[in-house]
Amino acid sequence: MPLKEPPYKYDVAVLKDFGGIKCKLTLHRVLKTSGLEVPQKEKRRNVNDHKLSNNIYRARNKVFEYALCNDWEYFVTLTISNEKFDRYNLGDYYSKFSRWLRYYSKKNNIKIDYLFIPEKHKNGAWHLHGLLKGLPVDYLKRNEYGYLDWLDYKEKFGYISIDTIKNKERCASYITKYISKDLGECVSEYNAKLYYCSRGLKKAKIIKKGTMLADMVPDFENEYVKVAWFDGKAIDTLIYYID
Repeated sequence: MPLKEPPYKYDVAVLKDFGGIKCKLTLHRVLKTSGLEVPQKEKRRNVNDHKLSNNIYRARNKVFEYALCNDWEYFVTLTISNEKFDRYNLGDYYSKFSRWLRYYSKKNNIKIDYLFIPEKHKNGAWHLHGLLKGLPVDYLKRNEYGYLDWLDYKEKFGYISIDTIKNKERCASYITKYISKDLGECVSEYNAKLYYCSRGLKKAKIIKKGTMLADMVPDFENEYVKVAWFDGKAIDTLIYYID
C-alpha cells in the first residue's frame, strides 16, 4: 500500500512565469499538498483570521497576475449613468453588465475579456477601472478628449473612456494600486468584490517546484513566504536555484 503524502510540505520553492514579462520565485514556509484533504480540525478557522490586509494582498497578486499574463489591448474607465442604473448598487450593475456583455459577444461573434476593479466616488457612487481585449477597433470612435468611445456601452450604461495600452508591465502595476484598504472596507460593507474578471483568463505557469538551493533576497517577506520578482529573461537561470 503506497504511503500517503503529508498534508503539508515545508520550505517549498516555486518558480512561476508571468507571461514572459516577469517571473516570481516564492519560498513557502508551509505549503498544502495538492489534492489532499486537510483534517477537519485543521480546516476550521475563526472568521477573525480572515483579515482585510490578507484579502487585499491576495487580490492584488491575482490582479497583477491576470494583468501580466493576458494580452490586454485597452485600459478603460467605466461609469454608470444615474438615468440608466442605480450608481450606488455595484452588484446589480455588474450583474446586468456581465449578462449584457455575454449577449453582446455572442450576437457579434466576438470574445471580449475583461478585468475590472471598482472604485467609489466620495458621493457613494461607483465606477470601474480595468482592462479589455477582443473589442474590435471598428466598434470604437474617437471622442473630443482624444479617448476612444465604445458607443454601445455608452448608450446602455454610461460614460466610458478607452486608451490603448503602451506598456504592459507599467499598466499592470498601475491598475493593481486601485486595490486598496479603502476599497476593501467598501466592498465588505456592500457585499461586493475587490475585482471582477471574465472566465478563462490565462494565469502564471509553474515552471519548477522543489527545494531551494541558495538563499534569496526577497522583495516581500512574512512568516509564511519569501517572494522575489525578476525580469522574465532570468527564468532560465533561476531554474538552477531549485532542485
